[in-house]
Amino acid sequence: MKPVFLAVALIAGLSLTGCSGADSQTGSAEETDSAAKPTAEEPPQVTRLDVNQLKQIIESTEVDGRTFKTHDVGAVSGSEAAKADDTADYEPAECKQFSMAAPNATEAGNGTALSGVSSDSTMSVELISLADETAAGSQLAHSTELAEACSEVTVKFQSMETTMSYATFDVTVAGADESVGVCAAIDAGGKAVLNSDTVTSRVGDTIVTIASLADTADEQVVTTTAEEFVASVNNVG
Repeated sequence: MKPVFLAVALIAGLSLTGCSGADSQTGSAEETDSAAKPTAEEPPQVTRLDVNQLKQIIESTEVDGRTFKTHDVGAVSGSEAAKADDTADYEPAECKQFSMAAPNATEAGNGTALSGVSSDSTMSVELISLADETAAGSQLAHSTELAEACSEVTVKFQSMETTMSYATFDVTVAGADESVGVCAAIDAGGKAVLNSDTVTSRVGDTIVTIASLADTADEQVVTTTAEEFVASVNNVG
């Protein structure tokens, strides 16, 4: 199962990487000054969802009989999967930091993150609520860039070598401002381990990522699940 854990960690990292102060604070000095001094006609609107709201979204959304249970992203750092990931060798080496982004996401200074898994363990959900739509849009674009940069990844852990291939695909998610799809093929020891589809959507300043954890979930199932979570975010936000 470790190759699957490593692959899923990288999939999650593709959506969560970018939750750093650098991404949300880019812009001209004029834009920064304007944001620091809002006018009376345009009062600042902070719509970031807190962890309780994210928990409500995950645990109240049901898709085709599947319910979802939250788990602490930060707690993953102490898991067997994260320990394996920490000692694994990546090629290209820079892709390792992307997979480590998921455990570190809750420590990022500008967003609230929470994840969950479906009752049948075939689907995962990652929610990130940022300070504004600009930061969220930047992160979604960044996710696409990372998928392209890590289109072919080899991970060596102990005596096991895992190869992961990633490619983006066009997807439309009802209710989302924009979306991108990533398909992943994972091979370990020369054998196919998992083919996974991921759909990441932006809903205002919130990022919704749905990933299949089993071959039984196809692209359409992932898209349908994404639409249900996008609707839940819209209802809360």
